[in-house]
Formats: sequence, C-alpha cells, structure tokens
Amino acid sequence: MRPGRRAAGVLAAVLAAGAAAAPVRAQQPQAAPGPGIVRGTVRGLDGEPIPYAVVALLPGYDLRFTDASGAFVFQNVAPAAYHLLARQVGFRPRDTTVVVVSGRTREVPLVLEHLMVRLEAIQVVASRGCTDPGPPDSTAAPDLARVFSQLDLNAERYRLLAGTYPFHFRMQRAFTNYNAQGAVVSSETDTVRYLSTAVPAYRAGQVVTWGRGRGNERGLVLDLPTLSDFADSDFQASHCFVYEGVVNDSGKPLVRFAFQPAQSIRTPDIEGYVELDSVSYQVRRALVRLTHPGRALEGLADASSNITFAELYPNVVVQTRVHSELQPFIQLGVQNQVVRYVQDQRLLNVDFLRQLPGARPSVRLAGTVFPRSGRSASAD
Repeated sequence: MRPGRRAAGVLAAVLAAGAAAAPVRAQQPQAAPGPGIVRGTVRGLDGEPIPYAVVALLPGYDLRFTDASGAFVFQNVAPAAYHLLARQVGFRPRDTTVVVVSGRTREVPLVLEHLMVRLEAIQVVASRGCTDPGPPDSTAAPDLARVFSQLDLNAERYRLLAGTYPFHFRMQRAFTNYNAQGAVVSSETDTVRYLSTAVPAYRAGQVVTWGRGRGNERGLVLDLPTLSDFADSDFQASHCFVYEGVVNDSGKPLVRFAFQPAQSIRTPDIEGYVELDSVSYQVRRALVRLTHPGRALEGLADASSNITFAELYPNVVVQTRVHSELQPFIQLGVQNQVVRYVQDQRLLNVDFLRQLPGARPSVRLAGTVFPRSGRSASAD
C-alpha cells in the first residue's frame, strides 16, 4: 500500500471515531445551575427579633413582611448577586449584598440600629405660603430629612399591608347635628365596611368627589388621606412640609409635621398636620382640613377631620378613630339652625382576606379588642 493511501485511511478512521463519539457527548449536557435559598432574621442591637419588618431581595423579589418572629425566606433564587434590604419604622435602614450559589442556602442575619436624632437640635420653622413644595432637602437638613423619612416608612408599610394582605375594616359612624346653643338637633348611627385596596388615591385639587354619605345617599364626599397618601409622590410634590417640633399628647411627646398645598392649587385640597411617636416614629394622629371650603360647597365655612392611629399588630398601624366636623356659615334670623355637623367613626373590626405570617393580634385599642386567634379582629 502506498503511504499516501495508508495515511488517508488513518485519517478516515479518526474522523469516524470522532463522529461516533459526538452523539454520546450530546446526550450528557452540563446541568444548569439550580436555585438557592436566602433566609434570615431581622433583629435589633439588643438581639430581640423585629416582627413585621419590611425586606426585599433585588432585583426580582419585591417587598414583603418578616413574620411575627422577624424571620424571612426567599425561595427558588437564581444564582447571582443580589441587594438585600431591610426597613422598619424607628430604625436605620440596612442594605447588604448577597451572593446566591446553586443549591445552597444563605443564612443572612440582619441587625437594625435604632434611629437616634436629637429632635431639639432641629430648627422649628414657622408655616408660610407653599411656593416650593416637596419633602425636606436631605442635603440642607439631613436630620430633618431622616425624621421625615419615617413618615415614608409608615406609608410604605401601609401600602404593603393593604396590597399584600388586603382586609375589610368595619367602622361605626355616629352622626350628630348641633345648633348654636349646643343642643342636639338630630342624631343617627350606622356602620360601613371598607376594603383596604379600594381607597381612592390622592389627586391634587380633587379631594372632594361624589360618593355615598349618610344613609347611603349620594352627595359630596371629602376623601381623607390614608397613610399611603403621605408618601405618595403626587401628594408630596403638591405640598410643603414644615417641622413644628415636639408636642405633648397626654404626657406623650409627638413629632409634628404640618403640611399645606402649593399656592398654585386653587381648587379645594387638604392641609393640616401629622404626628409621629417621638420614640417609635409610628404615626399616631393627623389633622386634615379642607382648603377653600366654600368652593367645594356653597355656604360651607369649614371642614376638618381628626384621625387617630394605633397598632393592630406589632409595628402594624391602622386608623382606629375619625372625628369630622362641617361648619356652615351662620345665617342670621334662622331658628334652630345647625351650626355643626359632627361625624364620629370608630373601628369595630378588621377582617384579613389573607392572614399575616404568624400573626397573633392581642392589642386593646381605646375600647376595641383584637383577639389572639382567628382571622378577624373584633370589638367588645
């Protein structure tokens, strides 16, 4: 055999062997990386767990609550680097980077530090016309911005609660009308039920709308702001916020922020103040007053509401009482004219459509008792 033909035969054999081996390699592909798990517990510097803190694993895993023991878990996490954050009202936020490895569980303990701000060092500003709306400047007034950010955290938590764990809340409403002598002209009581996700969002200069009022009659209704409205971008862009210092409420110091709409808003809007606990920074009270009331309803002199908030679960705040008053202009010569229309709302019960993780409500709220078991929180 000539050398050239022998070499060709060897080459053909090699190629044939390679062709025969190729299908074997194709049947054994490299395994794709499997998911991992990220879990942990949010605690304070004292080691105590922080129930219902807000955590998120970004990108891809949105905000969620820790459970009643401060624990959290993210399942089926694709291998990659993530940004893990934790938030709680009254604490400094915590952010860290987490690298998830295929098939592994990452234990990530998160420790939050209490927010420490010398409130007496923050300058108290007198209310003026609102020509430059928006939240406090974090560069010009960092301490003030840190305290104001707690209002955002309160609102963030309420949005998460109402959206992820929707609930019905039933309010008892007492309507009482008074004459100029302070005597009761008429009174009646009813109950209404609201869905947490069905509350209208704030729209600048459009807070008075047509809706269902007393006796389910259709009429003009003032849409009161919820906690989520205070951190709404439209609300903050339409209002100025002024720090008014620490006020006393039955021996409890509260941090007060006044707010007023921009002067460019000529239609009825809302002004007032919101107050936070000076230690926990949870929202406790708010006053809301209608601007330009006569433009909303002819003959209306004033309309305002006082709102009280309290803890339903640890670190979970909802409104429990609303006291509203409408005052018309007094008409001379009119006998027994109603000069005050008063509406008092009291929270009767809260019924969650999806229970919070590990929730055990046990808080008494000014005459309202939340039981230790079951999905519903009811009154006495």
